[in-house]
Amino acid sequence: MPNKIQLKGVTKKKTEMLSPELEKAAGIAAYYGFTKLPYISVEKKDILNAKRFRESHLKNLNPFLHKNERFGGFLEEKIAILRSYLEKKFINLPQPVMGFYEGPLDGNPHIKKTIGTETFNLEIIGGSKSINEAMLIEASFVILKDRYPEYELSVVINSVGDKEAYSKFFRDLTNYISKNSSSLEKSCLALTKKDPTALFDCAHEKCKEIQDGAPRPIAFLNESGRNHFKEVLEYLESLCIPYDLNHALVGSRSYCTDTVFEIIGKKDGETHILAIGERYNGLAKRALQKKDVAALGSALLIHPHFVKKNIVKKKETKAKFFYIQIGFDAKLKSLTLIETLRKSGIYVVQSLAKDKLSLQLAQAEKMGIPYIILMGQREASENSVVVRNMDSMSQETVSIEHLVKYLKKLK
Repeated sequence: MPNKIQLKGVTKKKTEMLSPELEKAAGIAAYYGFTKLPYISVEKKDILNAKRFRESHLKNLNPFLHKNERFGGFLEEKIAILRSYLEKKFINLPQPVMGFYEGPLDGNPHIKKTIGTETFNLEIIGGSKSINEAMLIEASFVILKDRYPEYELSVVINSVGDKEAYSKFFRDLTNYISKNSSSLEKSCLALTKKDPTALFDCAHEKCKEIQDGAPRPIAFLNESGRNHFKEVLEYLESLCIPYDLNHALVGSRSYCTDTVFEIIGKKDGETHILAIGERYNGLAKRALQKKDVAALGSALLIHPHFVKKNIVKKKETKAKFFYIQIGFDAKLKSLTLIETLRKSGIYVVQSLAKDKLSLQLAQAEKMGIPYIILMGQREASENSVVVRNMDSMSQETVSIEHLVKYLKKLK
């Protein structure tokens, strides 16, 4: 098997085979603020920690295949990433950490089962706000749209709430299945005894009515969970990303919390799962007995093709613009604006996970970026931004309609 582009970290040997698809995905991810993660591998202690999560063996699967031999390696990788974060291996990266890597990770015990489903993974560690889901979904969606232009893409999404909400849902689902066990297909009944959420995977007509009447995770959300999910959906609407709410999408009981989603592609009457994503808040505390860490990630099916290529170290593009937003309305418009600038070839650094103006300005000053693009509540309502020269401190209000033209004239 040829050596692959080492997006997951530094290697000792130079790579002889590169994938244009993975390189392009990395370029788009970088534009949205994701950087290449330092080298990570799944260690024996990660595998041992994962083995304690026995109740979710049916849900810890590779969603890109629909066979019994589906890969079960996501839990080990999430634990390895969180361990690396807590061991401060990402200390030099901006916080929250927004990184990408090529999966599966070295040391993953399921590697042999992943051939043909290697993934490009995006992770956000330390980000608890709904804007993080928006950034993750938007970046994933844009990468896949670029990779599969012939597909009609959409997002399938749900929320399972925090640990307490999921536990209540799981308990009610277990009782519901017990009351309706006589109406289930025998094979489905056997699976639900091991994992009640397997009910939602059943394709038998006999079980469809039982599925439709099953408890829904969204009904168990607390106020905070409902508000968080509402904001996520508002972001998707502002980005004009088509989505469907699917109450049967429940993720893995081992590590999924709050938002779970898939990105699907339709072509020639067939539907393909091209990405999955989820929050996994609380996994660090449960698996590693460490402090709670807010985290979310997505795995994208890129289908890389490898070609021989001389490795030439690319010259880093120096950022000329730093985008700053203040207020929820400005956040709603931010990702659409950033994507417009990306398509126009204008490189912009942003820190959408931060709310305070002072923190965003401090990051821009630390990076020595010459221009600030600022959108506050007023600018959001007027569909404009303020462009400030950080040397002279002069600034001008520019309509979003004319922003690309204006920025291209700046030197």
